[in-house]
Amino acid sequence: MPGPEPAAWRRLALTTGISGLACFVMIFASLIAGSAHEPDFRGSAEEVQVFLRSVSSPLHEVRAFVLVLGIVTFLWFSVSLAVILRRAEGDPPWRSAIAAASGLLLVALTLVGSWEAATLRAVDIDPQVARYAFDLGNATFANAWLALGSFAVSAGWVIISTGVVARWLGWWALASGVGLILARAVWTSEVWLLPYGLFWVWVIVLSVVLVMGRVRWPGERASTLVREGEALD
Repeated sequence: MPGPEPAAWRRLALTTGISGLACFVMIFASLIAGSAHEPDFRGSAEEVQVFLRSVSSPLHEVRAFVLVLGIVTFLWFSVSLAVILRRAEGDPPWRSAIAAASGLLLVALTLVGSWEAATLRAVDIDPQVARYAFDLGNATFANAWLALGSFAVSAGWVIISTGVVARWLGWWALASGVGLILARAVWTSEVWLLPYGLFWVWVIVLSVVLVMGRVRWPGERASTLVREGEALD
């Protein structure tokens, strides 16, 4: 008879939750530290040049390192969550596989499309070159919303259909994921901030749920039903 989840699965849930909280702290701490004087997506070449010069410092290199570390930690979170969802989903595990692939794509886009390289030559960089690097990084960031939305939609879908955690978390993920996908169509406006913020709050809440161990493992549910049936007999 299937029994309660083994200790390995409990450790996986704990690791996933800690990774989610850690990546949030590192990513947003680095973003907030480097957001001074940052222009919006439509900033002029001169504004972008001033911004890149303002962040070109040894402290910025530390901030950039923390950001990359946070992004890689998100990969831990997304893949670990996909493994949990795969157990709940059963065969064929196509939605959890899409969630894992989407998390990997998000990390790849974020790391490759960064405008961090422009800060190395910010002292004498041409304004037009600065704006091109800045726009390329922002456009790649906007494309990453599609990967982030795909991750949220596929993860939310599994949560809703299986109840591996509270189903309202699944609807939350689904709503933020659809919002991120739609925001790509109008990426130069600030409407993206709403689904983006909703997604990261979802990551925090889900991570706390996982750390607390509030996961409905399939084997545990089956075992509970067996024990209830034996009690009735």
